[in-house]
Amino acid sequence: MSKFWVITSQVYKRRVKTKSFLISLLLPLLIGAAIFALPKIVDYFGGGDEPTKIAVIAENPAFSMAIAADKANFKVDKKIDTEKKAKKALTDGDIEGFVTVTQLGNEVSAVYTSQETAGNSLITALQSDITTVTLQEKIKEYNITEKQLASLTTPVPVKNELLSNDQLTNSQKEAMSAAILMLTLVIFIFVMSYASIVAAEIANEKGTRIMEIILSSVSSTTHLMAKLTAILLMLLTQIAFYGLCIAVVMIGGKNTEMIQGILDQLAQFPTYYLILNILFVVLGLLLYILLSAIIGSMAPNVETVSQFMYPMTMFAIVGYWGSIAAANAPNNMLVVIGSYVPTFSPMMMLARMDLLAVDATGIFISLGILVLTNALAFWLAIRLYRGNVLLYTNDGLFKTWKTSLKYAKRD
Repeated sequence: MSKFWVITSQVYKRRVKTKSFLISLLLPLLIGAAIFALPKIVDYFGGGDEPTKIAVIAENPAFSMAIAADKANFKVDKKIDTEKKAKKALTDGDIEGFVTVTQLGNEVSAVYTSQETAGNSLITALQSDITTVTLQEKIKEYNITEKQLASLTTPVPVKNELLSNDQLTNSQKEAMSAAILMLTLVIFIFVMSYASIVAAEIANEKGTRIMEIILSSVSSTTHLMAKLTAILLMLLTQIAFYGLCIAVVMIGGKNTEMIQGILDQLAQFPTYYLILNILFVVLGLLLYILLSAIIGSMAPNVETVSQFMYPMTMFAIVGYWGSIAAANAPNNMLVVIGSYVPTFSPMMMLARMDLLAVDATGIFISLGILVLTNALAFWLAIRLYRGNVLLYTNDGLFKTWKTSLKYAKRD
């Protein structure tokens, strides 16, 4: 047991002290911080929306006063009171436009003149200001009381009633689809990173031809288990670090609109869904780590690891793209089938599950298949590792696989 922890400690310390691990640890945080800060940066450099310089041409001064009072949207030049002056000021660039308000009897109309197309927000603001003045005049004309006005302008409440409690609204689906794409991307990055680390860690010692010396003092099973334990501890360190950062952000920003929106979204799901998400992520990563250990033990040296890893890389890519398809069409036949395939289910079933597109039976069947596949991969890794670490051949992955099985049968 002491030899096991010696190997585990050496591999863990050597790996966590590398620059690549520190970069992989901090880079996602920097990207996340940049995404959250981007709107504020844009607002800061954009200087915000300044009031539009305009002139108001109207016989009724109430319109001019109402628009001038809207300082958030407009800066009214009160010296300009005729259309001729307004056109000259517009041509000279003193104002950005002018609005002409015409009142004929009970009809009020307005025209905004500018050299460039006005935005919807500007037209909406003008319409609101002019409508407010018109409404106030109508109230006086018809002797409408405040109570009557409140009764007339109170909006009719409309409630949204869902036919089933286990369905998401369209806005919730859109938000969850975006979250799924981010989560599966993170899983894909973790899979590719740690799969490469495991395979390279095993193939590196094999390529230097020191495995014979190592195995003379420690069993192949202990050596493999120590390597895998060190990599898993490294993975848990990274996950724990991110979990701590997320907890700090959630606690520190719990009163902000963005964090509150995320918490409200999570509240829509049962607690056990969080546990199932964690299980799919952990078991999926573990499966790819075990497969990488098998592949790494078959590679003759670290230079050929990428060639041997290519088929498994394609499985991970298909799983990731399958999760994108699942986020858009969770009930597609190919997506449904893929969500039960162990190499794809950590991403595809996770996407279908978070969209509430699969029942509990389907989820636990997929999870059960994933658990059994992990057990089989673990057994194969231990069984094949004994012969693979002393197998040096350049025959390629599939021929080496056949040779590895023959050696395993002899044992």
